[in-house]
Amino acid sequence: MIDRLDHFDLVVRDLDATCAFYARALGVEVVTFGQGRRALGFGAQKINLRQAGQEASALGAGRPTPAPGHFCLITERPLAEWIERLRGAGVALDPGPVTRTGALGPIESVYFHDPDGHHVEVSRYAEKPPAGGDEIAPLREWLLAFAARVRAVDYAGGRAMCAPDMIAFGTYAAMVEDIDAIMDAQWRNIWPTIREFSIRADAARGGISGDTAWVAAPWDSLGTRADGSTYPRPGRLTIVFTRREGRWLARHTHLSLVPEPRRTTGTETP
Repeated sequence: MIDRLDHFDLVVRDLDATCAFYARALGVEVVTFGQGRRALGFGAQKINLRQAGQEASALGAGRPTPAPGHFCLITERPLAEWIERLRGAGVALDPGPVTRTGALGPIESVYFHDPDGHHVEVSRYAEKPPAGGDEIAPLREWLLAFAARVRAVDYAGGRAMCAPDMIAFGTYAAMVEDIDAIMDAQWRNIWPTIREFSIRADAARGGISGDTAWVAAPWDSLGTRADGSTYPRPGRLTIVFTRREGRWLARHTHLSLVPEPRRTTGTETP
C-alpha cells in the first residue's frame, strides 16, 4: 500500500551551516516553504530541517523522547482507507486529515506515533502524475515541483529548476532572457500576487528526445484585486527543457492566460 518515501525531518544545530554544507557537498537544492521553513530537495524527495530544541513542539509529539523522529510515506490509496485500517489496528490518530506541503506539492496527511514516540505521516498527492510507462513522468514531476515553488514564493527554489540562459515569455513581461532578469521582470511581479497556483500535470502533453524535451499543460490560479478579493485566473503553458548533468532544466517558458471569449462580428479574419 506504500508507494515511496516523500520526506523526513533532520534536527540540526545550525540551519545556515547545514544548508551550506549539503548544497556544497551533495549539490542538493535548498528550498524555503511554509512559514519560512527550510528543506533540502533532491529528486522527488526532500529533507525538512528543524532547529535543535524546537523539534518536539513543532511535531506536536507530546512525549518526552530524546529526539522524536518524523517521516512521511506516500500512498496511492484513499486516506479514508488508511484511517479505517489504522483505527481498526488500535492506532490513535492525530486530528486530521490535514493539508501539508510534500516534496512535489500539496498533500493530504494523517498522523500517528509509534511506540517510541516517532511521528509517522501517511500522505496522498491530490495531483499525482500517472505511474509506470509514462514517457514524460519526469516532466510532470517538474511541473508539480515548480508549482509548489510558485505557491511558496520561493524564487531561489524556482531558479534552481531553470537553465541560467533561459528565455521566457510571460503574462507580465513580453520576452526576457537570462534567469535573473526573468526573476526580476516576471516572477517578482506575479508570484506574490496570485493564490493557489497549480499546474494540471495529469493533463500535460509532451515528449522527450535525448537531452531535449517539451511539455504543454493548463494551469489554474486566483488573481488578487486591489481590494484584496480574488478572481479565477486560468492559463496555459509550454516549456522546453534541456537535460544538464542528469537534471531537467527549463530552457524556455511561455505562460499565458486563457483568452476571454470574444463576440463574433463577422469581420474577423482566420
